[in-house]
Amino acid sequence: AGVREIAREFDALLIADEMITGFGRTGRMFGYEHSGVVPDVMTVGKGFGGGFPISGVIAGDEIVAASPWSRPSSSSSSYGGNPLAAAAALATVRTIVTERLDERAATLGRHMLARLRRMQDRIAWIGDVRGEGLLIGLDLVEDRRTKAPLRSSVTQEIYRRCLAGGLLVMAYGPRVRINPPLVISEEEIDKGLDVFESVLLSMSGGKP
Repeated sequence: AGVREIAREFDALLIADEMITGFGRTGRMFGYEHSGVVPDVMTVGKGFGGGFPISGVIAGDEIVAASPWSRPSSSSSSYGGNPLAAAAALATVRTIVTERLDERAATLGRHMLARLRRMQDRIAWIGDVRGEGLLIGLDLVEDRRTKAPLRSSVTQEIYRRCLAGGLLVMAYGPRVRINPPLVISEEEIDKGLDVFESVLLSMSGGKP
């Protein structure tokens, strides 16, 4: 909301990058919905292609009709409007909407956050835990008080041990991002977190 006011003050456009947060990832169809602020322009990609490489730009009629956007070829590209990409995006978006995967992400995200926060009580290496829907982050720290990040030699070993246990997780650095598929099951979430918890407990000497 603060950035929206600054944009108004300077007569600037507010552009929301929803490449990662869009199409249900955060428990809402788009991440900006959590703030109640509507952007002037929104960039989208990744999640609405179902694995197909596609991106897009969304804006209101007033902006799209204005120059230079409205000039011939000013808002097009050599690969724009690819019919196969459009079909992949349409199928993906229909699935997200009809199966209410945004609502599902919100429910599963609450479950995952609660589980990670219980782990935080037992494992001193887990610092801040945060997230919305199925976009969750946590910090691996040497010391919670100083927030000193866990050294890379340790985080890389965490990654290797998780991989050996059947879990591929972005734990090779101290800032861990967890963004599983929107169709993941609660059982699969728990199975993955079991591996993650076991590795962290065995390495940190936390409470079993």
